[in-house]
Amino acid sequence: MRARLPVWRGLYAILDVPHAGGLDPVTAARGLVGVTEIGPEGSPTIVQLRAKRADPGERVRLVRELAPVVRAAGGLLIVDDDVEAAMGADGVHLGQEDMAQRTGDRDWSALLAELRAAAPRGFLIGLSTHNRVQVERAAALHVDYIGFGPIRRTASKAAQEPAVGFDGLREACEISPHPVVAIGGLGADDALPCARAGAAGAAMIGALVGVTEEEVRERAARLAAVFRHAIDAVGQPPSR
Repeated sequence: MRARLPVWRGLYAILDVPHAGGLDPVTAARGLVGVTEIGPEGSPTIVQLRAKRADPGERVRLVRELAPVVRAAGGLLIVDDDVEAAMGADGVHLGQEDMAQRTGDRDWSALLAELRAAAPRGFLIGLSTHNRVQVERAAALHVDYIGFGPIRRTASKAAQEPAVGFDGLREACEISPHPVVAIGGLGADDALPCARAGAAGAAMIGALVGVTEEEVRERAARLAAVFRHAIDAVGQPPSR
């Protein structure tokens, strides 16, 4: 069993494929988990693979290529909305629509229990939430964290839920028993507002895009450091 890393502090990096900066996925992943002059504490510990346009076989291949790169840097690879491909990674992140399609009229708890029984030990499960009702529902589920947002509207999704803002994020953090990862149009200037709202981390796509591995590494290291320092400044624990 791989020891769990301090997942819930700071930056939750999302690698969207195809990469907006034109990089191949492995090169982009190396940049996201690379160590720079500020030290390994400045690197994100999670990389989520988001490959909406890939077919299932392509996602399995991507996981096989990316998992060794992320793990070699001491990180965890999470797969967005593909349970089968995620079995070769360290966890899966599920959306509301994905859960509804998979469960139909079944209770969500039953599906999650089956998933945990089939997955390797230490497997992480995240769930997207967009409003108070969904956060309250997630509170009764056996997930490791919830994503909450969008805080702002973002260019990464054509169809998206209404923006919730930092007041909505604060409410979600207050009622959720799970760590909350904020998402949606966030950047370095949002570190303190996210931390003050109670978020354990922030997920980003666009703010991490660069056209070279070095540029991605620099962006990831800077944003990871800014968010972790903000969380430390307001006295947030690394997990709940």
